[in-house]
Amino acid sequence: MKAVELSKVDFTYDDGVQALRDVSIDIDAGERVALVGPNGAGKSTLLHIMSSLYAPTSGTVRIDGEEITKRTMEKARFKVGFLFQDPDDQIFMPRVWDDVAFGPMNMKLDPQEVERRVRESMELAAITGYEDRAPHHLSFGEKKRVAIAGILAMRSPILLMDEPTANLDPQGRRDLVNVLTSLCDKTMVIATHDMSVALELTDRVIVLKRSVLYDGSFRGLVERPDILSEARLELPSIPRLMERWMERTGRTGPLPLTIDEALAMLEEGCRQR
Repeated sequence: MKAVELSKVDFTYDDGVQALRDVSIDIDAGERVALVGPNGAGKSTLLHIMSSLYAPTSGTVRIDGEEITKRTMEKARFKVGFLFQDPDDQIFMPRVWDDVAFGPMNMKLDPQEVERRVRESMELAAITGYEDRAPHHLSFGEKKRVAIAGILAMRSPILLMDEPTANLDPQGRRDLVNVLTSLCDKTMVIATHDMSVALELTDRVIVLKRSVLYDGSFRGLVERPDILSEARLELPSIPRLMERWMERTGRTGPLPLTIDEALAMLEEGCRQR
C-alpha cells in the first residue's frame, strides 16, 4: 500500500519563487526514505506539502490512498507527524507532560488513553522522568526528543522529519538516531544534509533540486558523481576514506558504504598481502 503519492506536483510561493517543479514520488507504507539536496532545493516545502500544511500549486497528493483537497486536509494531518527543524516551533506548553499530551487531548481521547499514550511515547523517546520539567530549560537535543514524543503520542503512521539531527552535539545526534531506529513500524521521510544519518536510517534516497534528480538506492547514488556534484552532496566519512584507499591500492569493486563493509574489504586486503 502507498503511504504517500505525489504526481506532477509544482509549488510556487506568493513572491513568484518556484520551489518545486514536476515532482512525482511514491512511498510505500513502512518505507524509510532520505530526502537530500542543496539549500533551497525545496526539501522543507515538499515536507509541508506531504503533511498537508501547504497545498500544491498544481498536481495531486494522496496520503494513505486519499487525495488531499481542502475538504480532506485536516483529516490527513492526523495521519502525518511532522518534526520541524527547530523544536521551539513545536513545543509551547509549560510542562513536558502537557506538551506531549496536547495532541491526544485534542483528539478527544479519554484521560486513561491520553496518559497511556504519553507514557509510552516518552519512553520511546527516552525522556521518561521529564514529565514536570519546563521545555525552555531543556537542551536542544532534549527538546527534539520531546517533539518526537508529541508526534508519537498521536500514533501517526507517517513521520516527516526536517533536519532531525541539525545543531545536535555528537551524543545528542546518536541518542536521536537510536530513537528513530527503534520506530520500526513507521513510514519515515527524513530531509537532511547529513548523509551519514541518511545512510544509517534509510534504505532509499531521493535527491531533490526543485525537481527529482535521483530516486533509488545509496549504492546507485554513489555511482553517480554527476548527481552528487550537481546537488552539492558529500559522501559520508567511511565511503570517502575507502574511496581514497581503493585509489591508492588499486583495489576495484563496489565502494564500501558502512563500517562493516569497510572492515571486510580491509581484512580481505590484508589477507592478500
